[in-house]
Amino acid sequence: MPPLALPRPLPPRRIRRPADPQARQRDQMRSIAQDILKVLEPLVRGGQVKVTQSNRGVAVEINASVLFASGQAQLRAASGLALQRVARVLATTRQAIQVEGYSDNTPISTSQFPSNWELSAARASSVVRLFIDNGVTGERLSAVGYGPNHPVMSNDTPAGRARNRRVTVMILAENPGKVIDIPLEGAAPVR
Repeated sequence: MPPLALPRPLPPRRIRRPADPQARQRDQMRSIAQDILKVLEPLVRGGQVKVTQSNRGVAVEINASVLFASGQAQLRAASGLALQRVARVLATTRQAIQVEGYSDNTPISTSQFPSNWELSAARASSVVRLFIDNGVTGERLSAVGYGPNHPVMSNDTPAGRARNRRVTVMILAENPGKVIDIPLEGAAPVR
């Protein structure tokens, strides 16, 4: 009778720790950013689109001259095609999306847009409408008009004003960071 073979020892058990949720979210947002960079590559290479990532999420900043004629909120046909490609990427994600319109500080006063506030909000809304028409669910979308506030360059030069006229598509992180309550000394806690 052959000798009994002893069972092989089991390898040491590996304890799998759940991945850091913040790291997982950063990777997911980076993947979305890469997909958007691919579909907007010609505009990125031409300096008309900038994609950045922060704790807040992924920002896709698009120069308004690519999207709109001066003083208008109707999307140009060519820009609509580029935004449709972005919408196809966003339709496969679940993050909330905030479309932000900005203007320079040159006053506008037309019957349609009495101020830069209305123009910037209408431009953001035009992008939201296109996204909805191309498969992004409306409950994930919001439009914000900042008008001439939050410039990224000085409005003192034509180049600076052109840079400040923009639309930013903000893909919001689900957990942008830890929220800490700041209590007021002596105040009753909120229930």
